Amino acid sequence: MQLNSISTKVGGHVTLLFSIQSNNEDLDQQGSRGAGLCVEKGVEVNTTIVKGDGSIKVISNENNLSSKLYHLVIEQIGERHKIVYEYNWTFEIKTDLPFGQGFGCSAAGALGAIISVLKLINETEDIYQNSLTMAHRIERKMSSGLGDVVALGAGGIELRLEPGLPFPPNNGKILSWDECFPVLLCWVQNQEKHTSEYIDNEDWKIKISSAGERCISKLNRKVWDKFTWKNLLIQADLFCKNSGMLNDSNRKNIINNIETILKEKGIDLFWNTKLCMLGSSAVIVPTNLDNYDEKELDYVLEKIKEIGLNGCITKINSNPII
Repeated sequence: MQLNSISTKVGGHVTLLFSIQSNNEDLDQQGSRGAGLCVEKGVEVNTTIVKGDGSIKVISNENNLSSKLYHLVIEQIGERHKIVYEYNWTFEIKTDLPFGQGFGCSAAGALGAIISVLKLINETEDIYQNSLTMAHRIERKMSSGLGDVVALGAGGIELRLEPGLPFPPNNGKILSWDECFPVLLCWVQNQEKHTSEYIDNEDWKIKISSAGERCISKLNRKVWDKFTWKNLLIQADLFCKNSGMLNDSNRKNIINNIETILKEKGIDLFWNTKLCMLGSSAVIVPTNLDNYDEKELDYVLEKIKEIGLNGCITKINSNPII
């Protein structure tokens, strides 16, 4: 008997540094070079179907969610599987994280919806590669992401060496390593930024890509594993400075406020604050992966909420696509 509903959850992704590679006319070859972190908290998509004419309904309390994305999901799948137009689709989106804050929520939502639809129409062969391919194309069509989908496919702490999908005949190349450690995500409420504000702006593209390429070349000189962690933190700081991303007043304030909390508690040597690209948001990570007290993040979370920031504690996720 065919299922009429299914739920899929996909973790989020934080980009620490990147360069924009969006000039190729082939969407599969577009994307970014960069580095980031996949996290456990993310987006859950509850998908329901009934016989119908292909209508689509999107339910969510998230203000910055684009219903267009979920229409594109059906459109993309419909190019291969016309059966999707024989049903009415309802997507209920539940999220642990805010959209538009650099946490890869649109990518996670697209992946969750695609996986759910493919399962509901019994098209599960090569579902991993097919879902990544379609979600990547949707992200590029909407200018809502560059490398989040590919990163979520790799999991863990990833380094995107070549843009685009990492499946033949595409030239995308991505490395990753797994490590389970806690991170604290924090953001300024109602200060969301759409990725297209930067990646579709020629001046920003030049600044971001120039800074990103220098950092990536440094990271690519050694084996990509946990021993590159310290260098990744250094390069993330250099990227923020050289790209001009730190010049935004909201970004400066969030970093300054968090660093003040860490210093007052005397834990600033053990925890490191990095901007998330491209929101008004930051991630707090261990400075040394072998020496940290996870309980200290509970204190930091309490304090950032006292000063009006939002936040949550999560962990690195080696397999974001459940």
